[in-house]
Amino acid sequence: MNIQKQIHLLFILILTLGVFNIQAQDSTEFKPSGKPILRGFINYNTGFGEVNDKRGFDIERAFLGYEYNFAKNFSARVVIDGASGKSSSGALEVYLRNVLVTWKDKGFTVNLGLTGLMQYSLQEKYWMHRYILRSFQDEYRMAPSVDMGTTISYTFNPYISADISLTNGEGYKKVKQDNSMRYAAGISVYPIKNLLLRVYADIYNDDGNQRDALPDEASEANYKDQQTLALFVGYQDKNVSIGAEYNKVYNKGFIDKKDYFGYSFYSSVKVAPKWRAFGRYDLMDSTRPDNFTSPWNKYDGQFFMIGAEFQPFKHVKIAPNFRNINRDREKSEQYLFLNLEINL
Repeated sequence: MNIQKQIHLLFILILTLGVFNIQAQDSTEFKPSGKPILRGFINYNTGFGEVNDKRGFDIERAFLGYEYNFAKNFSARVVIDGASGKSSSGALEVYLRNVLVTWKDKGFTVNLGLTGLMQYSLQEKYWMHRYILRSFQDEYRMAPSVDMGTTISYTFNPYISADISLTNGEGYKKVKQDNSMRYAAGISVYPIKNLLLRVYADIYNDDGNQRDALPDEASEANYKDQQTLALFVGYQDKNVSIGAEYNKVYNKGFIDKKDYFGYSFYSSVKVAPKWRAFGRYDLMDSTRPDNFTSPWNKYDGQFFMIGAEFQPFKHVKIAPNFRNINRDREKSEQYLFLNLEINL
């Protein structure tokens, strides 16, 4: 679907929902309502030393959408992402990010359509700075953040909740039907106030059309279902947010013994009414089949970040931060970033 059709679809939906809203004004029990979704991530960055020649402005996200509540427990959302990728020439690519309906009642939340996934959504909330950097699984391409399918979550009581999902597996940039499906389940436990323990696992069915390409030195491989395991512990109150996670993908690209895994530790502390200080450390590693003679994962290595966030207004955040990237097979790189979020 090209951008003209996506925008056309979006504004037809906005117009239709607006008509519903006008027609429902006489309702005394519930008044349907909607709101626009406008969100952008912008940054300026400059390198030091070996990467002194790398600098400039970039736009990482540009969300445009609309959310509408048809009834007390039923809503719908359409969102276009205007900066989720770049073409080979450097031009921004536009994707339809969300088209979904949501039902909530008696502890249940059901999403159906092109919907956000549960794999690392809670980790993002504890990291708190998604506009600065994606959470571990997202940053290192372990799983898509959005996919076509359904997610179902249920809150049993204040101490435990569970979720399951059934999706295509390819993410929102490759929405198509095939023989491959991703089955996922997670459990979240709150043993004491503000503390979260979470376990997540999924199985992604092998499909010949989705397999990773083999390197030149390997003429054959054993193929298996891809699997993911994620463990997370987090603490969050009004002043402090701390998270630690372990993530592993087995049989990446359905290739047996092509695994990668890593750890992420992060914290964010409120130091003044409009200021937070934050830091993060990531460690990534991988294994490979016996007939792979060279490493395959470009993310192997360490990452460190430290910075501060200033929120002068409700809808604006500004964050200067320093980053050190130390990949196993490359020289370390240092960058200074200035990140900006606009969220209306």
